[in-house]
Amino acid sequence: MVNEAAIKKAIDDLDSQEAPNYVATAKKYEIDRRTLMRRHKGLSRSIQEAHSESQTLLTPTQEAVLIEHINTLSSRGLPPTPQFVRNLVFEAVKIRPGKNWVYRFCNRHKKQLKSIYLRAIDQSRQIADNSAYFEHFYATV
Repeated sequence: MVNEAAIKKAIDDLDSQEAPNYVATAKKYEIDRRTLMRRHKGLSRSIQEAHSESQTLLTPTQEAVLIEHINTLSSRGLPPTPQFVRNLVFEAVKIRPGKNWVYRFCNRHKKQLKSIYLRAIDQSRQIADNSAYFEHFYATV
């Protein structure tokens, strides 16, 4: 398994050199010379970067714009529903998000989102929202 921290240090070391010496730098950080050369030249990426890029629906810039739009709507008193967010994403990328995409998106960015409708109701509030309690209250009053 390739040590990503060592590769990053090696690439920083190569960037500081006038003429990159791949063999010596690879030996110094105990990395395969070809892997180091490909990463430094930008011909390959880490497995994590490649996987995340192929699996994400929106780019980080698009996600930032979507968060800003959701927060703008919420501050105007029109918080979007999950279906509204799914439609926005579909209009942006022409790919229909999965049924749990909005939930996962909200979990990833819950500190940045201001919308109330996109937050999940916690279990204690769901238990408290029982109509039997309300019926009992109004029957006794």
